[in-house]
Amino acid sequence: MSDNDRSQTATDPFSQFWGDFFSRVGMSPASAAAPQTPSPSKEAVQQMQRVFFDALAKYCDDFMRSEQFLKMMKETMDRSLAFKQQVDQFLANLQRGMQSPAKADMDDLGGLLRSIEERVLSRLSALEDKVAAVEETRRTGRSAKASQAQRPSGRAARKVASGPRAGRGKRRTRPR
Repeated sequence: MSDNDRSQTATDPFSQFWGDFFSRVGMSPASAAAPQTPSPSKEAVQQMQRVFFDALAKYCDDFMRSEQFLKMMKETMDRSLAFKQQVDQFLANLQRGMQSPAKADMDDLGGLLRSIEERVLSRLSALEDKVAAVEETRRTGRSAKASQAQRPSGRAARKVASGPRAGRGKRRTRPR
């Protein structure tokens, strides 16, 4: 092998993975192609599986933490986000061209309606508070003596009602 081939093999993660695997199993990569005896014990199979999965986990971990992989993932994410924005803009322009509301328009309208609703409800609650305060002052604002002075007593009210003009005029009846 030339020096270039050796440096490429040493830095190639795929070759490095299989080289690590065969070294842990106890075989040389050249003898891996040679047929083996077909009766390995259960412990040997489990050990081989464990070594294989450990080597695979190490290889995957090294590969996913490599600078090239992370750079590729970042570029892929950036491109997919840019593509999504382009598609959203295209669909929004298409909807505007068809003179139908876009999602952003509906979101703006919903937000506007919610703010109007909140203002109306806050003003209604303020009005309710004011009405309750007025009703409370009417109930408790007049003392018992003040209300008696303004209104005649029960007997006096009957005398006034049965006075000289009582009975003249139209009687009012309550509907039943």
